[in-house]
Amino acid sequence: MSEMKNKRQNRILFSAPKSGSGKTMVTCAFIAALKKRGIVTAAFKCGPDYIDPMFHRNVLGVESGNLDTFFTDAATTARILSEAADRAEFTVIEGVMGYYDGLGGVSDEASTYEVACVTHTPVCLVVDGKGASVSLAAVIKGLAEYREDSNIKGIILNRVSRAYYDRIKTLIENETGIRVYGFIPELRELEVPSRHLGLVSPEEQKEFSVWVESICGALEESVDVDGLIELAGTADDGDRAIVSAGHKDTILGLDEQSDCNQDSVSIAVARDEAFSFYYSENLSLLKKLGARIVEFSPLRDAVLPEGVSGLILGGGYPELYAGELEANESMRSSIAKALASGMPCLAECGGFMYLQEHIEDNTGSYSQAGVLKGRSYRTDRLCRFGYIEIKTKQGGLAGPAGTRIRAHEFHYCDSTENGADCVARKPIGDKSYDCMVNTATIFAGFPHLYYYSNPDIAKNFVRACIMYQAERACKRKWDKIAKPIDSLGLLEDAVTRLAAIKNVSGRIDISRRALLAMCADHGVVAEGVTQTDSSVTKVVSENFAKGISTVNNMARLANIDVYALDVGIDTENYPEKRLVTGSVVDRKVARGTSNLAVGAAMTRTQCEEAINVGLEAVKELKQRGYDIVLTGEMGIGNTTPTGALACLLTDTDAKSATGRGAGLSDSGLEKKIQVIEKAVERVRSTYGIQSSGDIHKDNMLDIMSEVGGLELAAMCGVFLGGVRHGMPVVIDGAISAVSALAAYYIDKRVRLYAFASHVSNEHAGQVALERLGVKAPITAGMCLGEGTGAVALMPLLDMACEVYNNMGTFEDYSLKAYKRDLN
Repeated sequence: MSEMKNKRQNRILFSAPKSGSGKTMVTCAFIAALKKRGIVTAAFKCGPDYIDPMFHRNVLGVESGNLDTFFTDAATTARILSEAADRAEFTVIEGVMGYYDGLGGVSDEASTYEVACVTHTPVCLVVDGKGASVSLAAVIKGLAEYREDSNIKGIILNRVSRAYYDRIKTLIENETGIRVYGFIPELRELEVPSRHLGLVSPEEQKEFSVWVESICGALEESVDVDGLIELAGTADDGDRAIVSAGHKDTILGLDEQSDCNQDSVSIAVARDEAFSFYYSENLSLLKKLGARIVEFSPLRDAVLPEGVSGLILGGGYPELYAGELEANESMRSSIAKALASGMPCLAECGGFMYLQEHIEDNTGSYSQAGVLKGRSYRTDRLCRFGYIEIKTKQGGLAGPAGTRIRAHEFHYCDSTENGADCVARKPIGDKSYDCMVNTATIFAGFPHLYYYSNPDIAKNFVRACIMYQAERACKRKWDKIAKPIDSLGLLEDAVTRLAAIKNVSGRIDISRRALLAMCADHGVVAEGVTQTDSSVTKVVSENFAKGISTVNNMARLANIDVYALDVGIDTENYPEKRLVTGSVVDRKVARGTSNLAVGAAMTRTQCEEAINVGLEAVKELKQRGYDIVLTGEMGIGNTTPTGALACLLTDTDAKSATGRGAGLSDSGLEKKIQVIEKAVERVRSTYGIQSSGDIHKDNMLDIMSEVGGLELAAMCGVFLGGVRHGMPVVIDGAISAVSALAAYYIDKRVRLYAFASHVSNEHAGQVALERLGVKAPITAGMCLGEGTGAVALMPLLDMACEVYNNMGTFEDYSLKAYKRDLN
């Protein structure tokens, strides 16, 4: 044992020319034979198969997983294999379908052959010999020579007699040059028993144990098991250095995302007869990222396990247990309450169905968790089958917009609400369709995800669970502090979200804070929608740098560094390129926008460049050690694009969304309303937008390009930067709030990182905050902009943090504690 334990190359792969040749029987028999010899064995199944690995684990009692080169590249596939080999003496791999059968039936990509190549594993073909003779040699020779690197090193003949085997063995070896290791006779008792596609019940385990014992006996009687063990020892280990030397960190990116695994977090995983389909590699990856897996049963347990901060609902057959799941009302309520509180959740196929309102079968309709809208029902055909690559349309729990992950689907059930936050594409051909729900805290749908195809999704999920854990810890601490529960209202909520973002349960420090004042001009000023001309933008921006504007005086008292960035002032470029205080910083995208009343304010490229200005600025501040970012702006005419965006993003009419800005006259206000109405109608007509429900990441950028401003786009980037770099970002007034809402349409997680400061006197700001779902603690009738409202929030946050950090508990003061009403 000790000698083999150091030989990670001991592995063999059983494949076949086609399905039904007997490779599952041979694989199970060989694993049983190894176990009888006392050899610690691990197993893998090629392809997206839950059932065989589950069978290996539950009946054969060996660790088992999946190897799939559609899901993972060569290096990652090799790493997954090598990690299993580290925990075993011998690895047995079972192929899928025919040896070269890959994507779409027209490629060897993602085939068993490709797995053998990238893992350098010797292959033993299981060939059905019934009804053939010399042709077997032709088939075997053709398979072995079809690819120069076929790795086919051995043959086992299935369903042949001993007398026939003795005659054909020498012929095959002479014609192909490949050793034949033995045969399996055709006996009815050796046929694979049928089994349910779920957990193996105790009765089934007994049946299968008898079968395994029979096939193991047959294998050992007529197959050279020791010879196959020797063949496994010839596995090429030449890529071990690539697989071993630090490659895990490269795959997981832990060097870049160390916040994911600095603290462990408990995640509840549903596991029972209704929910049983899990890739072991997925759960293993979560553990590497700091997760503790806590299994529970939605069928039998009353509530979620205590202390968990995340939920995974895997695939399975909830439709077979819909009545029992409905009857467990306490569990359904527990899950609904947890997810309503913001607990992150990944749900696949059956788990997705359980999260919806109802599951129908031929006996009726049964209530489920009700977290998501929709009703699932059984169909008489496969609704979806095969590999897909999923791309998110908007940012959410899975990651930013454009995040990709590979998956597969296999389900007869369908739903009235399949989700539309992602696009699934088939790897062969151009077929695509909408799928999945992707909110800030839920990623759910019919596809079965393979996390290693994009570990960022697993990292984002674990990071969200850690944030939720920190938030709950903060709330518990608030309840212990010697004051009435929730008595600081929105300030307590703000401190709690700061704790979540910073992942701290102790002291919260926001002493290093920066205001990013984005400055730009607007072509719409030509329409007479402002009281002053654009020259004021330059003057006030330079006053920011000199420290003499309103916001500077307020910021000095609040210990806030003010950075003035020229994103689009209609002037020559400023010489200062570095992000510094005391000078206007040149981050110019263009010298102002075009007139949105007559056409697009900017190109989409300019819009994206402006967003990147905000993203990069947050990154720079994060690297310098700032704790929190405040937003501000300067741009004569920018309340007009703000009003237009507010109309589109909140379904508000132009008259309600339009304010007077800096003291506009009645006639000027009427002109401004007309300009906004015209621009909004153009956008709706051009992009087919009937309501805000039609807006997503891609057309949000188009909308911003049409009627936005360069400083609005840059602030949008600041809010997105908060999500990307884990920084809290404070919303200022109406212009900032609408920019935050635009960012929210791009990434739903913005809501978790954005902090409202005050209720602007501009109605557009009020409706934007309402749609964003955040509440402002200050109502002071302010409408100046510049970041003044954001600055005004900081002393309040400082005072709330002071209470949280330093005030004693009821126990410290020997007082009777208040109790939270849990009803």
